Amino acid sequence: MATDSRARYRDALASRDYRLLIGSFLIDQIGSWAYSVVLIVYIYDRTGSATYIALTTAAGWVPRLLFTAYGGVLADRYERTQVLLVSSLLCFASMTGLAFVVIKDGPIWSALALSFLTATLNAPFPPATQALVPEVVPEKALLPANAMFAGLESLVVVLGPAVGGLLLLSHNPAAAMVLNAISFLASSFFVAQMRVRSHGGAGREGESLGKQFAAGFQALGRDKVALVLVLYCALDSSVYAASTVVFVPFSERLGTGASGYSYLISAFAVGGVLVTGIVNRLSATSRLAPVILLGMFVLALPFAAASVVDTAAIAFLLMIVAGAGMILVDVLAITALQRSVASDVMSRVFGVFMTIVPLALLAGSFVTASILRSLGLTKAMLVIGFGISGLALLGIWPVVRADRNAHAVVRALAPKVKLLESLDMFAGASRNILERLAAAARDVTMPAGEEFIREGDTADALWIIVDGEVDVSARGEGKRRHHLRTMGAGSYVGEIGLLHGLPRTATVRATTPATLWRIDRDDFFAAINDTGVSSSMMSNSRSRLARSHPRLATQAAPVAAGEAAD
Repeated sequence: MATDSRARYRDALASRDYRLLIGSFLIDQIGSWAYSVVLIVYIYDRTGSATYIALTTAAGWVPRLLFTAYGGVLADRYERTQVLLVSSLLCFASMTGLAFVVIKDGPIWSALALSFLTATLNAPFPPATQALVPEVVPEKALLPANAMFAGLESLVVVLGPAVGGLLLLSHNPAAAMVLNAISFLASSFFVAQMRVRSHGGAGREGESLGKQFAAGFQALGRDKVALVLVLYCALDSSVYAASTVVFVPFSERLGTGASGYSYLISAFAVGGVLVTGIVNRLSATSRLAPVILLGMFVLALPFAAASVVDTAAIAFLLMIVAGAGMILVDVLAITALQRSVASDVMSRVFGVFMTIVPLALLAGSFVTASILRSLGLTKAMLVIGFGISGLALLGIWPVVRADRNAHAVVRALAPKVKLLESLDMFAGASRNILERLAAAARDVTMPAGEEFIREGDTADALWIIVDGEVDVSARGEGKRRHHLRTMGAGSYVGEIGLLHGLPRTATVRATTPATLWRIDRDDFFAAINDTGVSSSMMSNSRSRLARSHPRLATQAAPVAAGEAAD
């Protein structure tokens, strides 16, 4: 199982575009975290005001609340890699302006305004990135690809502020602004090298901006399970916000003082990094509900356990566990959204998602502060641990019902999946791909004597013979039709035209009453995109082609799956 998990991570990293996307993300995030730490210290040093610290924090967070959903509209309206590129370049320009303000010790209001502007210009970046991930990795590698993103994000939470701290030692705050500007420029360079081109559907039908904006909310409203998953991410974000409130008095109780706060926050991030190695295995079950619920319990219950702890080392370990639970929930929920939401509205859905999460962070921090004042630290931590676990349990039923429905569908598709996985062409296909193909396979009953493939016609489908026999004949490069072969149950026909981009090279007729499955061209190439064409499949198709068109067989080259699907 561990080998399979590593293989799937390698599958994700094998994609050049994914490596560029994750490199762009990593550079951008480290620069942004480092700059935000230095900016807060710089403005406090100049003003000596805690109010200005709050304003600096708000300049980074308020644009996310106000504009991320609209950023999702932009990412669905225009080509997504171009959206990333333009966003990065504009952020480079605004951050360069902020660097000049800091160098010249310009007005504080201008530094805050440029910080606000940078966060606003960055708003389309996260929803566009999330919509691109399923476009640049095979379906079987989608979950490990998201796990790597989450693990790196947790790592950045540790590295970014550390880089900021080192920059503070230089007593040159403008260096952090310059570093962040360079990180945006480097990010744009990575994005510019990406080959994928991805479009959403915003504005395609000439709908108003309001309707384009509302489409993300409507898509979530129609898909109850997707909505519940978003709410689970909001719930786990509220736990993180609660932790930032209780960690200050908790670290004092542990006797670690102010430094204890940073250790506990770091423990959360460490848990997120560590869990990426096992998240793929935990998600192997076809049941999403128990794994999501497990993640919520792993996140929340360590707070209840920590309420009676007075040893710093044990508290640190408990928060590592909690951080692992948070990432587990986030990765599974994001992957499920990417699989279930239509590409046309995906950026807008993630725009909504990324608006709800900071709202949950704000709500979690204020509610926890109120509970802490009313009940004290121990009871507040018990409320977090048991209260969040109870809410998670109450909200899981839509996911449980979806699991039951999905499991019933999987059982119904099992006979088709069994036959599909016995075919050499799908030897490397994941279970998800086989189930998708099985769902797409249309049952066709063919009477004896019926021709269902005619030589010279456009290749539009793969046919799989379930029962009965068919006769394959062709004129080929001669003038007279001749018999090529008789094929029975457990074989397939029609792949030559699909694989080589050719018209039908033979005529296929049912010689007995037959039952067949028809898999349309687009569904066939969806599998080829994810698994690649096996060497045995190509060898078999060339061998068949050589029997009817020997000269063509020496010239024909396989068609790229994405190209053939155009």
